[in-house]
Amino acid sequence: MLIGLSAWPSATIADHHLAKPNIVFILADDLGYGDVACYNPESKVPTPNIDRLAKEGMLFTDAHSPSTVCTPTRYSVLTGRMAFRNGMRGVFTGAGGPCLIEKDRLTIGSMLKQQGYTTALYGKWHVGLTFFDKGGKPILKNGLEPVKQIDYSRPITDGPLHRGFDHFFGTACCPTTDWLYAYIDGDRIPVPPTKIVDRTPLPKHPYSRDNRPGMIAPGFDLEEVDMVFLQKSIEFLEAHKKKSPDKPFFLFHSAQAVHLPSFPGRAFKGATNAGPHGDFIFEMDFIVGALVKKIDELGFGENTLILFSSDNGPEVPTVNNMRKTHNHDGARPWRGIKRDQWEGGHRVPFIARWPKKIEAGSTSNQTICLTDIMA
Repeated sequence: MLIGLSAWPSATIADHHLAKPNIVFILADDLGYGDVACYNPESKVPTPNIDRLAKEGMLFTDAHSPSTVCTPTRYSVLTGRMAFRNGMRGVFTGAGGPCLIEKDRLTIGSMLKQQGYTTALYGKWHVGLTFFDKGGKPILKNGLEPVKQIDYSRPITDGPLHRGFDHFFGTACCPTTDWLYAYIDGDRIPVPPTKIVDRTPLPKHPYSRDNRPGMIAPGFDLEEVDMVFLQKSIEFLEAHKKKSPDKPFFLFHSAQAVHLPSFPGRAFKGATNAGPHGDFIFEMDFIVGALVKKIDELGFGENTLILFSSDNGPEVPTVNNMRKTHNHDGARPWRGIKRDQWEGGHRVPFIARWPKKIEAGSTSNQTICLTDIMA
Protein backbone atom coordinates (compact mmCIF):
# COMPACT_ATOMS: atom_id res chain seq x y z
CA MET A 1 0.00 0.00 0.00
CA LEU A 2 2.60 2.56 1.07
CA ILE A 3 5.23 1.39 -1.41
CA GLY A 4 2.74 2.22 -4.13
CA LEU A 5 2.16 5.69 -2.71
CA SER A 6 5.82 6.52 -2.09
CA ALA A 7 6.94 5.24 -5.46
CA TRP A 8 4.75 7.55 -7.55
CA PRO A 9 6.94 9.00 -10.32
CA SER A 10 7.41 12.75 -9.97
CA ALA A 11 6.20 13.34 -13.51
CA THR A 12 2.92 11.61 -12.72
CA ILE A 13 2.48 13.72 -9.61
CA ALA A 14 3.16 16.92 -11.54
CA ASP A 15 0.82 15.95 -14.35
CA HIS A 16 -2.03 15.52 -11.90
CA HIS A 17 -1.13 18.51 -9.74
CA LEU A 18 -0.66 16.20 -6.78
CA ALA A 19 1.86 16.08 -3.99
CA LYS A 20 2.90 12.96 -2.17
CA PRO A 21 0.24 12.35 0.46
CA ASN A 22 0.87 12.65 4.15
CA ILE A 23 0.25 9.37 5.95
CA VAL A 24 -1.06 8.97 9.49
CA PHE A 25 -1.41 5.52 11.02
CA ILE A 26 -3.25 5.27 14.35
CA LEU A 27 -2.81 1.89 16.01
CA ALA A 28 -4.97 1.02 19.00
CA ASP A 29 -3.85 -1.69 21.42
CA ASP A 30 -6.10 -4.70 22.12
CA LEU A 31 -9.14 -2.98 20.61
CA GLY A 32 -11.53 -5.68 19.47
CA TYR A 33 -13.65 -5.84 16.33
CA GLY A 34 -16.75 -5.61 18.50
CA ASP A 35 -15.47 -2.68 20.58
CA VAL A 36 -16.23 -0.20 17.79
CA ALA A 37 -19.83 0.80 17.18
CA CYS A 38 -19.57 0.95 13.39
CA TYR A 39 -18.53 -2.73 13.48
CA ASN A 40 -20.87 -3.82 16.24
CA PRO A 41 -24.39 -2.38 16.45
CA GLU A 42 -24.72 -4.06 19.87
CA SER A 43 -21.70 -2.21 21.30
CA LYS A 44 -22.32 -0.58 24.67
CA VAL A 45 -19.55 1.98 24.16
CA PRO A 46 -20.06 5.05 21.94
CA THR A 47 -17.27 5.58 19.41
CA PRO A 48 -18.48 8.64 17.45
CA ASN A 49 -15.08 9.68 16.10
CA ILE A 50 -14.11 6.27 14.76
CA ASP A 51 -17.61 5.92 13.32
CA ARG A 52 -17.24 9.31 11.64
CA LEU A 53 -13.89 8.27 10.18
CA ALA A 54 -15.62 5.25 8.64
CA LYS A 55 -18.38 7.44 7.20
CA GLU A 56 -15.76 9.69 5.63
CA GLY A 57 -13.70 6.80 4.27
CA MET A 58 -13.66 3.05 3.77
CA LEU A 59 -14.45 0.41 6.39
CA PHE A 60 -12.72 -2.94 5.89
CA THR A 61 -14.72 -5.91 7.17
CA ASP A 62 -12.04 -8.60 6.80
CA ALA A 63 -8.80 -7.09 8.13
CA HIS A 64 -6.39 -9.16 10.21
CA SER A 65 -3.41 -8.54 12.45
CA PRO A 66 -0.32 -10.63 11.65
CA SER A 67 -0.17 -11.85 15.26
CA THR A 68 -2.45 -12.03 18.26
CA VAL A 69 -0.02 -10.24 20.62
CA CYS A 70 1.76 -6.88 20.63
CA THR A 71 5.43 -7.30 19.70
CA PRO A 72 5.14 -9.57 16.63
CA THR A 73 2.35 -7.43 15.17
CA ARG A 74 4.42 -4.25 15.53
CA TYR A 75 7.43 -5.89 13.91
CA SER A 76 5.26 -6.95 10.98
CA VAL A 77 3.61 -3.53 10.64
CA LEU A 78 6.98 -1.76 10.64
CA THR A 79 8.69 -4.17 8.22
CA GLY A 80 5.94 -5.79 6.15
CA ARG A 81 7.43 -9.11 7.23
CA MET A 82 6.01 -11.84 9.45
CA ALA A 83 7.74 -11.94 12.83
CA PHE A 84 8.05 -15.74 12.87
CA ARG A 85 10.79 -15.39 10.24
CA ASN A 86 13.19 -14.16 12.91
CA GLY A 87 11.97 -16.50 15.62
CA MET A 88 9.97 -14.09 17.80
CA ARG A 89 6.91 -15.59 19.46
CA GLY A 90 6.27 -13.60 22.63
CA VAL A 91 6.66 -9.99 23.76
CA PHE A 92 9.35 -7.80 25.25
CA THR A 93 9.07 -6.35 28.75
CA GLY A 94 11.26 -3.98 30.76
CA ALA A 95 14.80 -3.86 29.36
CA GLY A 96 14.11 -6.64 26.88
CA GLY A 97 15.97 -6.56 23.58
CA PRO A 98 17.79 -6.16 21.31
CA CYS A 99 15.62 -4.51 18.68
CA LEU A 100 13.70 -7.18 16.83
CA ILE A 101 14.04 -5.22 13.59
CA GLU A 102 17.35 -6.15 12.00
CA LYS A 103 19.82 -3.30 11.54
CA ASP A 104 19.67 -3.23 7.74
CA ARG A 105 15.99 -4.16 7.42
CA LEU A 106 13.87 -1.71 5.40
CA THR A 107 11.05 -0.29 7.53
CA ILE A 108 8.06 1.88 6.77
CA GLY A 109 9.96 4.78 8.27
CA SER A 110 13.19 4.30 6.33
CA MET A 111 11.32 3.62 3.09
CA LEU A 112 9.35 6.85 3.38
CA LYS A 113 12.42 8.83 4.43
CA GLN A 114 14.02 7.74 1.16
CA GLN A 115 11.03 9.30 -0.59
CA GLY A 116 11.45 12.64 1.15
CA TYR A 117 9.08 12.16 4.10
CA THR A 118 9.57 13.42 7.62
CA THR A 119 8.83 10.43 9.86
CA ALA A 120 7.64 10.38 13.46
CA LEU A 121 6.52 7.76 15.95
CA TYR A 122 4.79 8.63 19.20
CA GLY A 123 3.71 6.04 21.74
CA LYS A 124 4.49 2.43 22.39
CA TRP A 125 7.54 0.97 20.55
CA HIS A 126 7.58 -2.61 21.88
CA VAL A 127 9.91 -4.26 19.38
CA GLY A 128 12.92 -4.33 21.67
CA LEU A 129 15.73 -1.96 22.64
CA THR A 130 19.30 -2.28 23.85
CA PHE A 131 19.90 -0.73 27.25
CA PHE A 132 23.34 -0.82 28.87
CA ASP A 133 24.49 -1.26 32.45
CA LYS A 134 27.10 0.98 34.10
CA GLY A 135 29.87 -1.22 32.77
CA GLY A 136 28.70 -0.71 29.20
CA LYS A 137 27.36 -4.24 28.84
CA PRO A 138 24.04 -4.76 26.98
CA ILE A 139 21.27 -5.93 29.33
CA LEU A 140 18.76 -7.50 26.89
CA LYS A 141 16.58 -9.11 29.56
CA ASN A 142 12.95 -8.88 30.59
CA GLY A 143 11.91 -8.34 34.20
CA LEU A 144 12.37 -5.92 37.08
CA GLU A 145 15.95 -6.71 38.13
CA PRO A 146 17.41 -5.90 34.67
CA VAL A 147 15.59 -2.53 34.73
CA LYS A 148 17.39 -1.68 37.98
CA GLN A 149 20.72 -2.14 36.18
CA ILE A 150 20.12 0.40 33.37
CA ASP A 151 22.64 3.22 33.00
CA TYR A 152 20.41 6.08 31.88
CA SER A 153 23.35 8.26 30.87
CA ARG A 154 23.97 5.99 27.88
CA PRO A 155 21.99 6.42 24.64
CA ILE A 156 19.82 3.72 23.12
CA THR A 157 21.52 2.49 19.96
CA ASP A 158 18.79 0.50 18.21
CA GLY A 159 15.55 2.42 18.76
CA PRO A 160 13.15 4.18 16.40
CA LEU A 161 15.75 6.81 15.45
CA HIS A 162 17.91 3.96 14.14
CA ARG A 163 15.06 2.22 12.33
CA GLY A 164 13.75 4.95 10.06
CA PHE A 165 12.16 7.61 12.26
CA ASP A 166 13.25 11.24 12.55
CA HIS A 167 11.30 11.80 15.77
CA PHE A 168 10.31 9.54 18.65
CA PHE A 169 8.74 10.02 22.04
CA GLY A 170 7.26 7.08 23.85
CA THR A 171 7.96 3.99 25.90
CA ALA A 172 10.05 0.88 25.42
CA CYS A 173 7.18 -1.53 26.02
CA CYS A 174 3.64 -1.31 27.41
CA PRO A 175 3.75 1.95 29.37
CA THR A 176 1.48 0.79 32.19
CA THR A 177 2.42 -2.88 32.58
CA ASP A 178 6.05 -3.68 31.93
CA TRP A 179 8.56 -2.93 34.71
CA LEU A 180 9.95 0.29 33.19
CA TYR A 181 7.68 3.32 33.64
CA ALA A 182 9.55 6.15 31.94
CA TYR A 183 9.43 8.10 28.68
CA ILE A 184 12.05 7.88 25.97
CA ASP A 185 12.72 11.10 24.07
CA GLY A 186 14.68 10.32 20.93
CA ASP A 187 17.39 7.91 22.06
CA ARG A 188 17.47 8.66 25.80
CA ILE A 189 15.35 8.59 28.93
CA PRO A 190 15.65 12.21 30.12
CA VAL A 191 13.84 11.60 33.43
CA PRO A 192 15.08 8.25 34.81
CA PRO A 193 13.08 6.11 37.23
CA THR A 194 13.86 6.70 40.89
CA LYS A 195 11.59 4.34 42.83
CA ILE A 196 9.53 1.19 42.62
CA VAL A 197 5.78 1.48 42.21
CA ASP A 198 3.47 -1.41 43.01
CA ARG A 199 -0.27 -1.88 42.62
CA THR A 200 -1.18 -0.26 45.93
CA PRO A 201 -2.25 3.18 44.64
CA LEU A 202 -3.91 1.88 41.49
CA PRO A 203 -7.67 1.57 40.87
CA LYS A 204 -9.23 -1.64 42.17
CA HIS A 205 -11.48 -3.18 39.55
CA PRO A 206 -11.51 -6.30 37.32
CA TYR A 207 -9.72 -4.40 34.56
CA SER A 208 -6.66 -3.40 36.62
CA ARG A 209 -4.84 -6.69 36.10
CA ASP A 210 -1.56 -7.08 34.23
CA ASN A 211 0.15 -4.14 35.93
CA ARG A 212 3.57 -5.19 37.21
CA PRO A 213 5.57 -3.55 40.00
CA GLY A 214 8.30 -1.54 38.32
CA MET A 215 10.70 1.36 38.34
CA ILE A 216 8.84 4.63 37.77
CA ALA A 217 10.11 8.08 36.82
CA PRO A 218 9.03 11.26 38.63
CA GLY A 219 5.95 12.70 36.95
CA PHE A 220 5.07 9.51 35.09
CA ASP A 221 1.29 9.23 35.51
CA LEU A 222 -0.03 5.78 34.64
CA GLU A 223 -3.51 7.16 33.96
CA GLU A 224 -2.44 9.97 31.62
CA VAL A 225 0.01 8.17 29.33
CA ASP A 226 -2.23 8.27 26.28
CA MET A 227 -2.90 11.98 26.69
CA VAL A 228 0.87 12.55 26.74
CA PHE A 229 1.24 10.57 23.52
CA LEU A 230 -1.63 12.52 21.95
CA GLN A 231 -0.09 15.85 22.89
CA LYS A 232 3.24 14.84 21.34
CA SER A 233 1.56 13.86 18.06
CA ILE A 234 -0.37 17.13 17.98
CA GLU A 235 2.81 19.11 18.67
CA PHE A 236 4.51 17.29 15.79
CA LEU A 237 1.68 18.19 13.40
CA GLU A 238 1.74 21.83 14.47
CA ALA A 239 5.53 22.07 14.18
CA HIS A 240 5.49 20.44 10.75
CA LYS A 241 2.88 22.92 9.52
CA LYS A 242 5.03 25.80 10.73
CA LYS A 243 8.45 24.58 9.60
CA SER A 244 7.92 22.48 6.46
CA PRO A 245 4.26 22.43 5.34
CA ASP A 246 5.14 21.39 1.79
CA LYS A 247 7.14 18.34 2.85
CA PRO A 248 5.17 15.09 3.24
CA PHE A 249 5.11 13.41 6.64
CA PHE A 250 4.42 10.00 8.09
CA LEU A 251 3.04 9.93 11.62
CA PHE A 252 2.69 6.61 13.43
CA HIS A 253 0.60 7.12 16.57
CA SER A 254 1.00 3.94 18.62
CA ALA A 255 -1.47 4.13 21.50
CA GLN A 256 -1.48 2.31 24.83
CA ALA A 257 -5.29 2.32 24.89
CA VAL A 258 -7.00 -0.04 25.35
CA HIS A 259 -4.41 -2.48 26.75
CA LEU A 260 -4.86 -3.71 30.30
CA PRO A 261 -4.85 -2.34 32.92
CA SER A 262 -7.82 -0.18 31.98
CA PHE A 263 -6.76 3.19 33.37
CA PRO A 264 -8.76 5.84 31.53
CA GLY A 265 -7.50 9.37 31.96
CA ARG A 266 -9.16 11.55 34.55
CA ALA A 267 -11.19 13.39 31.90
CA PHE A 268 -12.78 10.11 30.78
CA LYS A 269 -13.69 8.41 34.04
CA GLY A 270 -17.43 7.83 34.09
CA ALA A 271 -17.79 9.00 30.48
CA THR A 272 -19.73 5.86 29.54
CA ASN A 273 -22.12 3.42 31.17
CA ALA A 274 -19.72 0.56 30.49
CA GLY A 275 -17.29 0.83 33.38
CA PRO A 276 -13.54 1.58 33.36
CA HIS A 277 -12.84 -0.35 30.18
CA GLY A 278 -15.72 1.30 28.38
CA ASP A 279 -14.30 4.65 29.44
CA PHE A 280 -10.89 3.58 28.12
CA ILE A 281 -12.38 2.70 24.73
CA PHE A 282 -14.09 6.09 24.74
CA GLU A 283 -10.69 7.71 25.40
CA MET A 284 -9.24 5.85 22.42
CA ASP A 285 -12.07 7.20 20.31
CA PHE A 286 -11.34 10.71 21.58
CA ILE A 287 -7.70 10.32 20.53
CA VAL A 288 -8.77 9.44 16.99
CA GLY A 289 -11.10 12.44 16.88
CA ALA A 290 -8.47 14.83 18.24
CA LEU A 291 -5.87 13.75 15.69
CA VAL A 292 -8.28 13.94 12.76
CA LYS A 293 -9.52 17.34 13.93
CA LYS A 294 -5.98 18.70 14.15
CA ILE A 295 -5.07 17.31 10.73
CA ASP A 296 -8.09 19.04 9.20
CA GLU A 297 -7.59 22.29 11.13
CA LEU A 298 -4.02 22.57 9.86
CA GLY A 299 -5.16 22.13 6.26
CA PHE A 300 -3.58 18.69 5.82
CA GLY A 301 -6.86 16.80 5.51
CA GLU A 302 -7.38 16.54 1.77
CA ASN A 303 -3.86 15.29 1.12
CA THR A 304 -3.57 12.94 4.08
CA LEU A 305 -4.25 9.22 4.11
CA ILE A 306 -5.43 8.28 7.61
CA LEU A 307 -5.36 4.62 8.60
CA PHE A 308 -6.83 3.26 11.82
CA SER A 309 -6.57 -0.26 13.20
CA SER A 310 -5.70 -2.42 16.22
CA ASP A 311 -2.76 -4.74 16.90
CA ASN A 312 -4.90 -7.78 17.80
CA GLY A 313 -8.15 -8.80 19.41
CA PRO A 314 -9.44 -7.88 22.88
CA GLU A 315 -7.82 -9.13 26.09
CA VAL A 316 -9.22 -12.07 28.09
CA PRO A 317 -10.20 -10.28 31.36
CA THR A 318 -11.76 -7.35 29.54
CA VAL A 319 -13.89 -9.56 27.31
CA ASN A 320 -15.00 -11.81 30.16
CA ASN A 321 -15.89 -8.94 32.49
CA MET A 322 -17.48 -6.74 29.84
CA ARG A 323 -19.68 -9.62 28.72
CA LYS A 324 -20.72 -10.36 32.30
CA THR A 325 -21.26 -6.86 33.67
CA HIS A 326 -22.16 -4.74 30.64
CA ASN A 327 -23.40 -7.18 27.99
CA HIS A 328 -20.66 -5.89 25.70
CA ASP A 329 -18.67 -8.32 23.55
CA GLY A 330 -15.41 -6.85 22.27
CA ALA A 331 -14.86 -9.82 19.95
CA ARG A 332 -18.37 -9.87 18.47
CA PRO A 333 -19.30 -11.57 16.20
CA TRP A 334 -16.17 -13.73 16.12
CA ARG A 335 -15.06 -16.67 18.21
CA GLY A 336 -11.84 -16.18 20.14
CA ILE A 337 -9.93 -13.35 21.83
CA LYS A 338 -6.34 -12.11 22.16
CA ARG A 339 -3.73 -14.91 21.76
CA ASP A 340 -6.26 -17.17 20.01
CA GLN A 341 -6.01 -18.52 16.50
CA TRP A 342 -9.76 -18.04 16.23
CA GLU A 343 -10.75 -14.91 14.33
CA GLY A 344 -11.56 -12.93 17.45
CA GLY A 345 -7.85 -12.92 18.20
CA HIS A 346 -6.74 -11.35 14.94
CA ARG A 347 -9.70 -9.94 13.02
CA VAL A 348 -9.48 -6.22 13.70
CA PRO A 349 -11.09 -2.91 12.77
CA PHE A 350 -9.43 -1.21 9.81
CA ILE A 351 -10.55 2.13 8.38
CA ALA A 352 -8.94 4.30 5.71
CA ARG A 353 -9.79 7.94 4.95
CA TRP A 354 -8.37 10.01 2.09
CA PRO A 355 -10.83 12.68 0.87
CA LYS A 356 -11.56 12.61 -2.87
CA LYS A 357 -9.37 9.50 -3.27
CA ILE A 358 -11.27 6.98 -1.13
CA GLU A 359 -15.03 6.99 -1.53
CA ALA A 360 -16.76 8.23 1.61
CA GLY A 361 -19.00 5.71 3.32
CA SER A 362 -17.63 2.80 1.33
CA THR A 363 -17.02 -0.75 2.53
CA SER A 364 -14.49 -3.34 1.42
CA ASN A 365 -14.86 -7.06 2.03
CA GLN A 366 -11.37 -7.72 0.69
CA THR A 367 -9.22 -9.81 3.02
CA ILE A 368 -6.20 -7.79 4.14
CA CYS A 369 -3.46 -8.04 6.77
CA LEU A 370 -1.64 -5.21 8.54
CA THR A 371 1.54 -6.31 6.76
CA ASP A 372 -0.15 -5.01 3.60
CA ILE A 373 0.31 -1.44 4.83
CA MET A 374 3.96 -1.59 3.83
CA ALA A 375 3.64 -4.20 1.11
